Amino acid sequence: MGDSNIPLDILEGLKTIAGPNNYIDSPEQMTAYINDIWGQYQGVTPLILKPTNTEMVASIVTLCNEHNIGVVPQGGNTGLVGGSVPSESGAEIIISMERMNKVLDIDTINYTMTVEAGCVLAEVQGAALAANRLFPLSLGAEGSCQIGGNLSTNAGGTAVLRYGNAKELVLGLEVVLPNGNIVNALRHLRKDNTGYDLKQLFLGSEGTLGIITKAALKLFPLPADKVTSLIALPSLEAAPKLLATMRQVTGDNITAFEYMDRVCVDMLEKHTDLSDPFAQAYDHFALVELTSSRRDTGLQNLLEKALEVMIDNGNVVDAVIASSETQAAQLWKMREMLAEVYRIQGGLSFDISVPVSSMPAFIEQANKVCNQAYKSGTVLTFGHIGDGNVHYILLKPVGVCVDDFLLDTSDVSALVFDVAAQFNGSFSAEHGVGQLKKHELRHYKSKVEYSLMQTIKTAMDPNNIMNPNKVV
Repeated sequence: MGDSNIPLDILEGLKTIAGPNNYIDSPEQMTAYINDIWGQYQGVTPLILKPTNTEMVASIVTLCNEHNIGVVPQGGNTGLVGGSVPSESGAEIIISMERMNKVLDIDTINYTMTVEAGCVLAEVQGAALAANRLFPLSLGAEGSCQIGGNLSTNAGGTAVLRYGNAKELVLGLEVVLPNGNIVNALRHLRKDNTGYDLKQLFLGSEGTLGIITKAALKLFPLPADKVTSLIALPSLEAAPKLLATMRQVTGDNITAFEYMDRVCVDMLEKHTDLSDPFAQAYDHFALVELTSSRRDTGLQNLLEKALEVMIDNGNVVDAVIASSETQAAQLWKMREMLAEVYRIQGGLSFDISVPVSSMPAFIEQANKVCNQAYKSGTVLTFGHIGDGNVHYILLKPVGVCVDDFLLDTSDVSALVFDVAAQFNGSFSAEHGVGQLKKHELRHYKSKVEYSLMQTIKTAMDPNNIMNPNKVV
């Protein structure tokens, strides 16, 4: 583990603030906190603190700031870019939010709820459901990720098309600043034009500007009608055309519009018990879900009407419409299992966004540069194409050593990111920057934007204690 660079008396002071049973100082118990879920990063820390209230967080941060001790805020530690893992220096402590996990308030008339940052996302969803309301943020790690982490990384997920990213689901925040001061802005207002919208500084900043401790969240009516369909397309170019038609014909009742290619389906059949629901082997698929809070909207009729239009103009070749919740869950399982399936084989994974209209051209150009740079590779493409986010993966060939693959593809990441930049896209659509993509942030952000980010960081955290060496 290495020796700590933090004086023992300071460590004892931090333990005293947290109180007995609210810290871990045994290396044997730290594994889940100092490693990321992909095994890319492993850090070192002498102490993991588990505060139980905001004032305790503030006292911990105040002491760390006075002694220039790095603080790594941590939610469920489910991130993919190393943003919640400490460095190997041993000079940083972890503040785990897992014990600040209460749902504090649900206002069904105002359609809001107030939660502590350590609430697991699935539990937030469940609390809203119990109150006959919907909290729409949904992603693969929802059974273990925490809402504070979701907000600090501006999580995306499958419902962005309808409800927006995590930051669009927030009305107010409580935040502990790097100097230990508490920003109490837990307002439940949809209109509040009183100067700078300070909460937006912390949403997506990955814990580099402060620690989110509580959040006031937006709720929505529960869907009363839902229809799910897997649609076979003649080409990738047909996908954005289908989306545009669906939005118009269905009255913009589309909640999700996910894309998968043939390689995805082949890998699902190879590694899982899932099978292609179509008798014919198609190359392109859209998983579409429509929802409405009204029971009389006739969503299935609207879907069938849109499909008829698209079949007539040649942009849809076949479709399966789920006849039950069980069948709908099976269709969604195809999409949800993809991240696990491609990890079995391994490869280079990209989290790219471009304008929806540019998605076919981006994938075509990215395929071209990948095939030129690494002729042995196979591309797998899936994602939230409805909001312009694609998870683009260059698979490692079976039997090829990982180290050899990484050496042979060392230039591919820059090539793919350059293609995204040509389409005014982003190298990180929803996974964030963390440690993994710091170089890319500096390279692809304009000098003015990057300098402004540095200015904000320095102004708010002059001692650079808050999640140091992440993002900027």
